[in-house]
Amino acid sequence: MGDLHRDRARKGPTDRKAPGTPGRPGSVGYDPGDPRPTLSICVPTFNRPVLVQRAIYSIVQSVSGAEGEVEIIVADNSPDVSEHACRQALEAWGGRSLYIANRQNVGIPANFNECIARASGWYVLFVCDDDRLLPGAVPAILDALAAGDEPVLLFQVDAVDAAGRILRRQEFRRDTSLDASGALHRLLSDNRFALFPGVVVSRDAYAAVGPFDADVGNATDIEMWVRLFSRHGVRCIPRTISAFTVHAGSATQSTAFDGDAVAKVMDIFERARTTGVLSAETIHRCQARYIHSIILATALLDLRSGDLAEARKKMALFALPSVRSLGPSLAWLPVRVILSVLVRCPSALVRPLMTLVDRFDLVGRVRAVGSRGRGGLPLG
Repeated sequence: MGDLHRDRARKGPTDRKAPGTPGRPGSVGYDPGDPRPTLSICVPTFNRPVLVQRAIYSIVQSVSGAEGEVEIIVADNSPDVSEHACRQALEAWGGRSLYIANRQNVGIPANFNECIARASGWYVLFVCDDDRLLPGAVPAILDALAAGDEPVLLFQVDAVDAAGRILRRQEFRRDTSLDASGALHRLLSDNRFALFPGVVVSRDAYAAVGPFDADVGNATDIEMWVRLFSRHGVRCIPRTISAFTVHAGSATQSTAFDGDAVAKVMDIFERARTTGVLSAETIHRCQARYIHSIILATALLDLRSGDLAEARKKMALFALPSVRSLGPSLAWLPVRVILSVLVRCPSALVRPLMTLVDRFDLVGRVRAVGSRGRGGLPLG
């Protein structure tokens, strides 16, 4: 595998143009005199008026004087519930904005695609209604865009719980550009590598690879990153710009992870094979690791919530012929053993046992031994 990358020279903050003029995005046909904003921040929402207000306010607070370089687009799949909350939050915004009221729920991928179609910025960032930008995020993004011409950039994201407590920090060691093979390998090895509120993509790049695909369900973002990363690679920037919320009401957690969901993830790997960027052997190893991590992560979340029956269903997915054909993932084998024991315990013991497991971070410790210190369980 040609996991090539280049470290960017360390520089101080980049001097940006005055608000109202674009930065220096690497977009085909870019005109420095064009009045369009540099960045479109898109907020897709459905039935979450309180959360979408928080998301919009976080964007407004993060812009910090760069209103002329940013537009906010809110695409609402539930205007009967959320329109007032969205419009009220946008009143605090002094830049350009657009509120899209979908009078029927068009679904998650179609809502994403509507955002891109209506965006006028050279680059696009998605902040879903249950996520938020952190203070200083927008200036950091604009500085990065002004300093390079990459079509796909990846910033650090904190995973937090519903109360805002940090569950996991994502950290890049340095500002690094990965080529297509390096970027795709990282993506397919770790489903926490590219999280939505950390991915900034040029509108031209989105147009070149086509729309988000509803056929892969909730994994539509991962499938999109496969297309983008295999074509453009990715620049990883060591700056945390957002918080990704892991909670029971998220689209990922509220949709059943079952045999059909496994099949859709398998399909993404088949699509990755057709790119020819990675060898079949490398993709097979990544696929085994990825599928194991998702099954174990969802089972662990069920155990933490005390839903033993659901946790058992998740662990039963290892018996699917498609999963068995991948063979074992040695890196995840210790964690699989622990969870296999836990799901066989009497229900009355699950909560106290999970309290001990989490208190001493047994899953993380065992995972670190099994993978020689690399990473931990994905959280959502």
